[in-house]
Amino acid sequence: MRIKNTLLTAMAVAVLFNAVSCSESGPVTTTLETSGTYMLSEGSEAELDLKIDIEYLISGLDEEILGNINRTLTSAMFEEMPSDMSIEEAVAAYKDRKVAEYRKVNLSLLQDSTYGISPASASWSDYTTGAVSGFYDDILSYTVTKYAYTGGAHGTTFVKALNLDIKTGEAVTEEDMFKAGYMDRLSELLTGRLPESLENPADTSMLFEKDIRPNGNFTISDSGVTYIYNQYEIGPYVLGAVNVTVPWSELKDLLRKD
Repeated sequence: MRIKNTLLTAMAVAVLFNAVSCSESGPVTTTLETSGTYMLSEGSEAELDLKIDIEYLISGLDEEILGNINRTLTSAMFEEMPSDMSIEEAVAAYKDRKVAEYRKVNLSLLQDSTYGISPASASWSDYTTGAVSGFYDDILSYTVTKYAYTGGAHGTTFVKALNLDIKTGEAVTEEDMFKAGYMDRLSELLTGRLPESLENPADTSMLFEKDIRPNGNFTISDSGVTYIYNQYEIGPYVLGAVNVTVPWSELKDLLRKD
């Protein structure tokens, strides 16, 4: 098999994130990028377009905490990877797995004339992006975006948010953030902010759900808490992911700590 137009891994300049705490320093990150197109077979028009662009931590925290956080990020981006894999190893293993999956599925379809598909229609795309999306009160927010096209009218995008305590390396959940009984009040706040979160407020008529509830998929930043509702979760594909932000000022009575 031949690999066409492969871009070798490039390491970006590390970026310093200042912690909002008594410490003046925070976690230091770097970005790992790799991309390539992998032909279905020799001389085929069909190919897999694969791109990976991920930010991860390299210093600025206790070594054990740093390792715990990076393992959590790796698991979120590349499922079913051994926990002791490094980021670089996980990226390489994921690439090999996707290429093998692509060829296994599509070669059998092309060889079976009953399906009647053309080589051009057997092209796939698989993009993974991971990046720090916010930092507040010793909690680092990280967002994983996965795009996949495996044939059909369009691809699908899924966004998953992670929140990690940089003092412990542990995940921070809704129950950790908010006081007991928060659900109904937070639902009211999210529903009230929903229309302004749409590109066109009139698009509320397209929503499947106009009264929305917390779904555990949120990021935090200086602006507040932002909940992410993926394609088809509360509205049709055309709306894409809907991000609803509730400012800290509206949340102060719900938080476990100010």
